[in-house]
Amino acid sequence: KGLQAMMRLKMTNNSSQVKRMHETMGFEVSRVQNSKSKTANHYNSWWAHPLGQNDKRWRSMLEHQRINHFPGTFMLGRKDRLTRCLARFRRRVGKVGMDFYPRSYILPGGYGDFKADFAASKEIWIWKPQASARGIGIKVVTKMDQVSKTKPGIVQAYLSSPLLIDGYKFDIRVYAVATSFNPLKLYIFSNGLVRFSTKRYCKVKRNSKDRSRFMHLTNYSVNKKSADFEARVDADMEACTGSKWSLLALWKHLREVRGMTTAEVDKVWSDMKEVVSKTFISAEGHFNMQMGLLSLKRHNCFEIWGVDILLDAKLKPWLVEVNTCPDLSASSPLDRAIKGALFSDTFS
Repeated sequence: KGLQAMMRLKMTNNSSQVKRMHETMGFEVSRVQNSKSKTANHYNSWWAHPLGQNDKRWRSMLEHQRINHFPGTFMLGRKDRLTRCLARFRRRVGKVGMDFYPRSYILPGGYGDFKADFAASKEIWIWKPQASARGIGIKVVTKMDQVSKTKPGIVQAYLSSPLLIDGYKFDIRVYAVATSFNPLKLYIFSNGLVRFSTKRYCKVKRNSKDRSRFMHLTNYSVNKKSADFEARVDADMEACTGSKWSLLALWKHLREVRGMTTAEVDKVWSDMKEVVSKTFISAEGHFNMQMGLLSLKRHNCFEIWGVDILLDAKLKPWLVEVNTCPDLSASSPLDRAIKGALFSDTFS
């Protein structure tokens, strides 16, 4: 009871799932409505929405307090800023080992370069809003007139030869927790989620009208609306069933169905972790600068990120995006088990 009194959570991002997980870890939870109240600063851990870099609440943090976001977190969480961040890092360290992010153009500024690339290649592309999630606004581009000259967004070369399972495309949500950027302390969770599309994949050619979101996108928020979505009703980590698997189930599938050795599967996981690590290293300087400007201690912040990876047919991992606020809700027993373990590991 004395320890509980010392562990107080302030919540300004009202997630019932996060509240339950904190209570399981022994936190006394308080929901703060008025940031000027006398008790507003009585906490050990603060679960909040991302704060703007000029938010005055950064400067009210005491040395022993921690918040679940870093200042400037959207350097990784926005698609346009992530693209710029990786491009700068690639110029600094060279091209070797930095070919894990699809060729990308930020629009509208890069429209001319994209148009020339589109004309010179036979590839199809994918257009994404700069700052959105859950698959909102994403479209497959097979014709140049689908891309506006003036609308902000990014356009990327489409990965047209993904690894398929039973004919379906999938991506992998890898969870990474950063507790410091000076030095960088990054923990990559050993399990994750494998999210499937709900329409069998076939390659699309230029000028094609076959742009089904249920075939090309793997987002849970998109595919749960499909009549073919298969919800999970169990928490079996090794079950290769339904439209969502655990990462451990994927490793089992690669070994038992595709005949890969344990060493080969471990190599795929090692390559994925390398992609995640390099992505965060690319933003190290940015986060350290923001922490310094706000006079924060290096241990004042931690953050759980969701990093989306796609494997191509040759088992090469490609970075799709980084999610600043990954969904921690439990839409199925499998989600509850994986995210609960993630949360427990984060606070252990």
